[in-house]
Amino acid sequence: MLKKIYHTFLPYLPKPLAHKIFYYANTNKLLNLKNPKDFNEKIQYLMVYKYRKKYGDLADKYLVRDFIKAKGYEKLLPKLYGVYDDAEKIDIEKLPPQFVLKTNHGSGGIFICKDKNTFDIDNTKKELNKLLKESFSKKCLEYHYDYIKPKIICEEYLKDKQKTNPDDYKFYCYDGHVECMLLCTERETGLKLDYYDLNWNYLNYAKEEFRSHKKHKKPKNFKQMIDIAKDLSKGFAFVRVDLYEINGQIYFGELTFTPYAGVVNYNDQATLDYLGSLIKLDNVKKE
Repeated sequence: MLKKIYHTFLPYLPKPLAHKIFYYANTNKLLNLKNPKDFNEKIQYLMVYKYRKKYGDLADKYLVRDFIKAKGYEKLLPKLYGVYDDAEKIDIEKLPPQFVLKTNHGSGGIFICKDKNTFDIDNTKKELNKLLKESFSKKCLEYHYDYIKPKIICEEYLKDKQKTNPDDYKFYCYDGHVECMLLCTERETGLKLDYYDLNWNYLNYAKEEFRSHKKHKKPKNFKQMIDIAKDLSKGFAFVRVDLYEINGQIYFGELTFTPYAGVVNYNDQATLDYLGSLIKLDNVKKE
């Protein structure tokens, strides 16, 4: 009940005040918007003063496809089977045997169909329609999500021969400069986070309890993935470019401007300080 009240009143407060309350509630720290220093503080600054419609279009998992095509990377996009405003409009009979359903405006909420003969489409439709009503602008003060018209998209199921869920390669980018990569694995049993530099050297950026403690192989197309991330990130003070490599082929995932809504809890303070120092706010125009 308290959480519901909190999310109800917060979006209606002046943005700087709302973010200070949100930040303290999630980090137990005071937010300095006048002179932000670490990664979380600078993401909060960008959420308050910068991220509006342009960033909403790019965070939209459907509309971002136009941006990717315009940049010359259409071949990286998974096949698109359908776009829906209402889950009830999904006709499973017209879909291939395997597919993925997800909303274009949220985090998580991905439904993988590996066999449509056994897939629970009715329950999936109910869950998807619930997700369509979620507002990340109100929930996490990510205002650029206000510009996204919630939709359901049906895409190709990217099946990895080795794993149920493919590894996720998230590149930390600063206006065309790629600093490092976050590898997300083991989603089936409990998400693990491991950071690497561009030479595939391990970085102790994730807190101990979040790491996989495994030796991961460098992707076959790692250099090409870095080049793609560099290109896609030009002109943005910070963006995380999420890619996949599945069976030797690179696929685009999404562009993320507000990792963990600017209250990242899986990095230690030294890492947050360093990653924050790379976000240059001098040339950022407030909107």
